[in-house]
Amino acid sequence: MEYIYILRPWQWVKNLLILVPVILTRSFSFDNIENNLIIFISFSLLASGNYILNDLKDLQNDKLHPKKKFRPIANGKINKNNAKIYSFVLIFSSLTLTYLVESKLLIYFFSYLLFGYFYTNYFKYFFLINSFSISIFFLIRLLIGGVVDNIKISIYLATYIFFTSFFIAVLKKNSILNTEGIKNSEYLTILKKENSTISTDILSIISLLFSNVTLIIWSLNNLTHMTGAKYSMMIIFLSFYFLFTLLLHTNSKKGEFEDFVLGIIKDRNLVLIIIVLIISF
Repeated sequence: MEYIYILRPWQWVKNLLILVPVILTRSFSFDNIENNLIIFISFSLLASGNYILNDLKDLQNDKLHPKKKFRPIANGKINKNNAKIYSFVLIFSSLTLTYLVESKLLIYFFSYLLFGYFYTNYFKYFFLINSFSISIFFLIRLLIGGVVDNIKISIYLATYIFFTSFFIAVLKKNSILNTEGIKNSEYLTILKKENSTISTDILSIISLLFSNVTLIIWSLNNLTHMTGAKYSMMIIFLSFYFLFTLLLHTNSKKGEFEDFVLGIIKDRNLVLIIIVLIISF
């Protein structure tokens, strides 16, 4: 069970971004769906392998965290050597599967790994660079989806994904700063110092607005043959999306979004809003 938990399978929901291009263009076919699902699984293995490497690097900080101290490596249920081997197997399996299915994607997979290395060891400890790095991770997922289906990613969609993922990164920092019981780890000390210069609360609001504005621009760019019904649904969608981002910001101030995906799953209101967003979209 510990070897499944360490994969953080709930985080794979972020990898659904790979499927976005084919869904938006409605380029559905058996081959498309099959290839997308295989690459989704392959990238999820790669991401999980990278998560393990990140846990190894953050071992001492995780031991000082009220929740992360229960992670398999931090609590000693999986030793460091086994974790390294497990990570290697996951990454090797991912790269092999990707090579067999869509070899041209390897450059994106290797880019993710390389960027993941620099993020874990360097970028993570610089406030704004940290957030921009997370945005790059999300953009790589989107670009992978475009390559799989030979779909050109619009600048409007890429911009929206970039600023929204930046917003997510800031939410995480805001949550860490507002989580009770974290001992003064190296990372927390850095966050507090950076927060005294650039308020995460203010930065969260700014990135929230950018996320909403870029979504509006992307929506208007894609909404052709405007009708009353389409216009009404767009207004409903954008209104609920603004409410969604506002609740995310509010909850981050309660320390509930260090793990963004779990934070949403545990909040019934956010889940209901997501359902409305999917239907109206």
